[in-house]
Order: sequence, then structure tokens, then C-alpha cells
Amino acid sequence: MKVVYGHTDSIYVQIDSVERAEEVVKEIEESVREHFPNVMGLKEHPVQLEFEKYYSALGVGTTKNRNAGMITWEDGVGLDESKFTMTGFTAKRVSETKLAKEVQTTALKMWVQNKSQEEVTKYLYSVYSDTLKGNIPIESIIKRSRLRQNRFMVKCSECNKKYHLKECLKLKYQVCMKCSSPTSKFLTLEGKRPSIGSGIAGVLYCWQKNNTEFDDSYLFLKANSTETYIHPLTHEKRSVEYISGITLKDFIDVKPNWKHYAEQVIDKAKPIYKAMDWDITGIRTGKIQLSLEEWF
Repeated sequence: MKVVYGHTDSIYVQIDSVERAEEVVKEIEESVREHFPNVMGLKEHPVQLEFEKYYSALGVGTTKNRNAGMITWEDGVGLDESKFTMTGFTAKRVSETKLAKEVQTTALKMWVQNKSQEEVTKYLYSVYSDTLKGNIPIESIIKRSRLRQNRFMVKCSECNKKYHLKECLKLKYQVCMKCSSPTSKFLTLEGKRPSIGSGIAGVLYCWQKNNTEFDDSYLFLKANSTETYIHPLTHEKRSVEYISGITLKDFIDVKPNWKHYAEQVIDKAKPIYKAMDWDITGIRTGKIQLSLEEWF
């Protein structure tokens, strides 16, 4: 038995079979209890070891708590078909784009199924190229976010009077209406300097352009645009980088920043390529960089 990975209260070991794993768990538990007896006289010994999963394949990333694998046995039951699972990868985040989730999940599955570097790179290069050319559905790159009102609220740094960014835009405030402190010195409700980016910037642009009324959520994407919007606090003119909307129809005439989303393909593959020490530039070129030994 060889320990190959561990974090928090779990360890992953290389072992021959489910039966042998069950035996080893009992042996370890008995040994631990012998060395650390139940001195408090609890009804059950505080050390309870569990054998949770048996993997036919396991890929471990270079970052802590990050792994992916194929499970064939789980919680005492043998599975008819291997089940893919992953931990610690961004593909599990609700906030990720559909493109990012699909790319990382597919690449991870190929990795743990022991696909070659050439096969994984070929797949990623295909998606990268299609994305760069804009040959993918726009809905695969659009994100949805909640319209949390507190994220659009600011306060005067001097008197703490609160304002909504939409109010600042509409009335073109340049100073606090209570103490005349400049709006450029306003803070978030947490007392930090406001940072307006991505989806929030897109919402501000829509408010200025057509006074769009958002409900409790909004869609947004990064775009290539020549238009500008006015920062509600500093009153600077800024280039539009993100555009927000309510439905997909709001993005019909939008030109997405396809290069930005193509780079997402590479970003989602980085954990695998780093763990395997593969050359990631092949995703852009479609070619595998030969090692020095392979040249001779």
C-alpha cells in the first residue's frame, strides 16, 4: 500500500482491490485505537475510519485539494459503470461559463481515462480555434449573476450617507448631498474603495444607454466595443469592456471578445498540463513540442 495523496481528514492510497482496502482500514483503525485509547470513556472511540471510494484511476493536481478520477465502488456499493468525479476544480463553480465548465470537465475525463497528451491537446486546440473564430454559441460564454443591491451601494467617506450607483448616474452627483464631500472619495458599505468591473460595469453601461430595468439577476459577457460609459463616482469616460442584458436577445448585435474566451480554454487546461509537465503552447498551435531526447 502506498499513500499517493492526502488532505484535511482524507488520504488516497494505491491498493490492489476493494477487499484489500476494507481489510487495511480495519487494521489501521485497530492500530490507531491501540496507540490512542478511549481515555475519556466515550460510548464510541473518537477515531472512526471510513472507506468511502475506490478509484480505477485518479489524477492529482499540483494544487492542494485538487483531484479527479473514475470511481468504481462507493459507500459499500460496487458501481455498474465507472463514475467521474472531481474536487477543487473551477468547473464546479456556478459562476463559470458553460464553455469553461465543458472544456475543463472533458479534459479532466480524458486525463483520468489515460488519454495521451496528443489526444488531449488535439481536443483543446479544436475548441480554442473554434472559440477564437467565434464558431461557438454565444450562450456558452454568457454568465449570469445576481443583482445584489448592496454591490451597487456606496457611502460618503465623511458622513456615511448612502447612495445607489444608479442614483449617482441619473442625478449626476459630483458631491455628497449632505456634506459636499466629492463622490470620487465614496466607499463601499464595507469601507473599501469601489471596484467597478465585469458584470457591474456592464449594468452601469446599460443604465446609461437605455435605462434598462433589471430584476434580480442579469446576464453579461466581455465584448469588443468602441462605445464608452461614464464612471458614476469619478465621472471619467471609460471604454466599454462588458455588456449586460436580461435575455439572450440583448446580445444579438454584441461582438464578444473571442480572444478572451479562447484564453479561457487554455486557463482551464493549466492544472492538467502543470501536473503532467506538458507544454501548454500546443493548445494554441495544435502541435506538441518535442523534448530534447525526442529530437535525437
